[in-house]
Amino acid sequence: MSERVGRLIKKTIGKLPFFIRKIYTKRKKREELFDYWTSPNDGNNNPTEYLKCRERSAFLLNLITKYLDKKDRVLEIGCNVGRNLNELFCAGFNNLSGVEINKNAIEIMKTVYPNMAQVIKIYQGPVENFIGSFEDDSFDSVYTMAVLEHIHTDSEFIFSHMARIARKILVTIEDERGVSWRHFPRNYKKVFEDLGMRQIEEISLKQTKVEGLDKKFFARVFKK
Repeated sequence: MSERVGRLIKKTIGKLPFFIRKIYTKRKKREELFDYWTSPNDGNNNPTEYLKCRERSAFLLNLITKYLDKKDRVLEIGCNVGRNLNELFCAGFNNLSGVEINKNAIEIMKTVYPNMAQVIKIYQGPVENFIGSFEDDSFDSVYTMAVLEHIHTDSEFIFSHMARIARKILVTIEDERGVSWRHFPRNYKKVFEDLGMRQIEEISLKQTKVEGLDKKFFARVFKK
């Protein structure tokens, strides 16, 4: 298949109704997703690309500072090179932790953000390997940005753990509508309210424009 034909098929499928797109979208096994995110090899999702679009990190900071104190314990699931964490660090947050599957991204973090990297706690590997070991209310806040959308259906158990370990708030900034072999659309208001949390803020990125977050994204804040 030529590259031109491939692009045409992808564009056509993207215009189909959701249930038809699912038929045309081949999903991979969870372990295959682990392999991909450990070392993306398709020219996309290079860790250095995550150093860009600081506007996304500023949006996150403005959101969570409404609900948190600088001394609060904060965990980012899928922190990549740490751009979001560094935004918080520079704003005065210093009790920070992150989970990241890509070892190379963590090495880049140590080079680009050395001051932050020296004081934060990083768990290297799939979040599935760690989240069950955290005690209840281990963190005042747990947040994700463009990460839960890539969580395989076999790993949806992590959502209940996120609700369990977040003492004050849980924040999701996720594409809730995109479909691909590595995108799993969900309504996170339903996901976390079904787990006993209460949504206290919702922002549609269709109305609020943030570079790097398209109209399929929603920012949500939950509390117990």
